[in-house]
Amino acid sequence: MAALALLEEMRLLDAFSVVAGSSSGAINGAYFLAGQAREGLDIYYKCLSSRRFLSPWRIWKVMDVDYLVDVTLKQHLPLNSQGMLAAHAPLYTILTDAETAEPVMVSSRDKTLDIYEVLRATVAIPGLYNRKVSVGSRKYVDGGLAGLVPLRMVVNDDEPEAVLLLTRVRGHRLKSRGPVYQAASRVVAYGQSPQVRAHIRTGDPTYNATMEVLEREQMKSPRTTWTLRPTNADQMVERTTSNLRRLRDCAALGRSDMMAFLRKEHFS
Repeated sequence: MAALALLEEMRLLDAFSVVAGSSSGAINGAYFLAGQAREGLDIYYKCLSSRRFLSPWRIWKVMDVDYLVDVTLKQHLPLNSQGMLAAHAPLYTILTDAETAEPVMVSSRDKTLDIYEVLRATVAIPGLYNRKVSVGSRKYVDGGLAGLVPLRMVVNDDEPEAVLLLTRVRGHRLKSRGPVYQAASRVVAYGQSPQVRAHIRTGDPTYNATMEVLEREQMKSPRTTWTLRPTNADQMVERTTSNLRRLRDCAALGRSDMMAFLRKEHFS
């Protein structure tokens, strides 16, 4: 969110024809399109660092996504959904089909869908949140299971170029999980379809190939993608990080990395 807040300060929103993301990336994108990226940082500082949102002792709902959506996004730090919908660019949110585990991309321009339910679905991490979320006629779970970096879903003949904001350093790959993780994943995956269970065990099956494409692309000229990665892995946080100091340190890194990126690529 901090990187997007800098883009917002520099009035670069209209430089983008599409904004896409999964999980928290979709929420960040929604606040960016609404012109609220800077205040959206308080989602992490004030709300998600509390036990109301994340509690390891609340085993039926370790991550209270309902608190995030119904209290934080609607009441405490309300998303200007109408402003987001009126933005120059649509928001494309990646969801994972709860039966097939296929990635599904939905547009904020689809007026038949409730944007809050779309955001609830994309952060509905199996094992941390106790339900699948209905959007339209289907049920969905965490978009990051099937589409952590939705490059192929966004970059096409109509949208040939992209700027990607990643949360892992260069060279990062999903690795084979050991027997302890595999055992834990069976517990986490309880009640999920076989296809979703497989993704929980292995992670997004397209991620490593996408990283290879992006790293090769950085060496090309001319290019169609520009990738911003964190410069310090130690300052990065996980989805379940609630320590306020670490969240602020991560935000500071995102801002400084984006500033350096804009100077290097001459976008500013």
